[in-house]
Amino acid sequence: FDPNRMPELELYYWPVTGLAEPIRMALTIGGVPFRDCNPSTMPREEFLAKKEAYGSAVPFLVMDGKVMGQSRAILRYVGMALARFDGKPLYPTDHLEAYKCDELIELMEDMRAPLGATFSIQDQQEKEAARAALLAEGGAITKVLAKIDKRLESFGPDIHVGDLYAFSLLNMLRQPTFVDGVPAGVLDQYSNINRHHAFVATLPPLVEYYKNAEGIRSTYKPMAPA
Repeated sequence: FDPNRMPELELYYWPVTGLAEPIRMALTIGGVPFRDCNPSTMPREEFLAKKEAYGSAVPFLVMDGKVMGQSRAILRYVGMALARFDGKPLYPTDHLEAYKCDELIELMEDMRAPLGATFSIQDQQEKEAARAALLAEGGAITKVLAKIDKRLESFGPDIHVGDLYAFSLLNMLRQPTFVDGVPAGVLDQYSNINRHHAFVATLPPLVEYYKNAEGIRSTYKPMAPA
């Protein structure tokens, strides 16, 4: 795109957080205008028609009429090319810092994969039981959460898209959530994860963006002290 002109952006997704929320956060932090296109901001029929016409799974970004798919690729592109905070791009230019950013994103994928598999379970009780097992002592997600908490012993002072991805996906395990069957307080024991939540949630652009948030987005606000 022309670096001297901000492109016109439309982000298409469902009216939940999920895989689009880190992209929304990156654009918001960078002060990049975008249209949040979902069935709560436009007629559902129009949303579905656009989704079919563009031929891409959601989330996808339309930039000056060009369709960009794959949520993590979009997030990295936004961080490299569009969004800056405190004068720095949200995707690190230093190679080692870029590795650390990508490492955190991929670690979060290790958490998301077993959780994602439960969405295909049709029986509601079976689905919730499967998720509870993943988050129980010795469960697959519990093991990954320990690794994430270890990884987040150190973060900052600069914010990057990996932080946003981790923050957003971890919020899926906080109540309230659209993921049925997640026990309340499942993240309470992870001090580094909760310190990281405060690091991200208190960024001034996000405080403003989520100040009136309710329901599943209320977890994106700074948490009250324990």
